[in-house]
Amino acid sequence: MIIALAGYTGFIGSHIKDYFSEEEFILLEREDLAGQTDKLADKIKGADVVINSVGYPVSKRWNRKNRNLMHQSRIDVTQKLVEAINILKNKPDYYVHMSAIGIYAYDKEHSEIVYTYGDDFLAGVVREWEDTVDDLHPITRVIKVRSGMVLGRNGGVFVRLKRIFKLGLGGVIGSGKQVYSFIHMEDLLAALKFLMDKNEEGVFNFTAPNPVTNKQFTKALAASLNRPAIFRVPAILLRLWMGKGAVIATRGQTVYPKKLLDAGYKFTFATIDKALFNLVNRS
Repeated sequence: MIIALAGYTGFIGSHIKDYFSEEEFILLEREDLAGQTDKLADKIKGADVVINSVGYPVSKRWNRKNRNLMHQSRIDVTQKLVEAINILKNKPDYYVHMSAIGIYAYDKEHSEIVYTYGDDFLAGVVREWEDTVDDLHPITRVIKVRSGMVLGRNGGVFVRLKRIFKLGLGGVIGSGKQVYSFIHMEDLLAALKFLMDKNEEGVFNFTAPNPVTNKQFTKALAASLNRPAIFRVPAILLRLWMGKGAVIATRGQTVYPKKLLDAGYKFTFATIDKALFNLVNRS
């Protein structure tokens, strides 16, 4: 299998590259994605799968500059990839779109079947991002991966929180009642391979089947590191630091992977305790 991978230096992209290390890769550089469409098409020619994991981090202050980067890094790259694929005479079998549960409304429950779209900046970006893929020629099957909070030992939120909690400075954020829908990196990768092996397509929530509140997450992480978590971070402090972007931490969505479970995927790390035990004891 030949995989054309955009975003291969990022947190998820680098893990995809390692996980599928026995496959042949076409690594798409920034110049490829910002250049002429016909040249990009020529580079991805022969790819069986195109995976797009590009995106400027959303866990930043949502000022005008960062909002533009969050939007452009997703929409522009995706449009270019879709146009390049459509040019090809022999199109890839699969296009994998690494999207996010940020598309859903906060403080509600969602599956792929019953859901409510959000109405904030992030939800708008993710919806436009996904809609861009709909211009892809139907001969190429599409998997839209709506991932939750991805927990991995080589980056992402776990590494940042681990440092804080090891110093004994961890604690509940805001009310602690907001729900975090998470997934262990190993499940994300295994589930992606599972879906492609089964020739599945469509929208899939990549979240463990047992979401937790921030309070439960905090307690589990503190216990796994054998550290106290006595502090409480007021939501207003996060809002002063991150502006409207603070909603990522202060509010949440309860997201279930109904289609993934119905397809027969079995999670290795279905609970937060199993996920964090693995990360702490193998990191």
